[in-house]
Amino acid sequence: MSVVVEALTAVFRQFVSKKATQLVSMLVGVTLCFAYQVGIFTGLGLRSNYPFVDYFVSGIIISQGSNALSELFKLRYK
Repeated sequence: MSVVVEALTAVFRQFVSKKATQLVSMLVGVTLCFAYQVGIFTGLGLRSNYPFVDYFVSGIIISQGSNALSELFKLRYK
């Protein structure tokens, strides 16, 4: 999922400033987690009465992973 977020963020990167890229990444990550009901805590066997919190937090975690991937790609191609 992090790779998908990174790829979609790369598309938006052409249209937004560098400062807004992280916000776009978080929005894409959270949106995908809600759309596909991806919850990291649910995957770990933790139950919640509020699955939307799991999707929201998972989206933020995944978006931060995509930022790390982006930095690795930048280092590789320098």
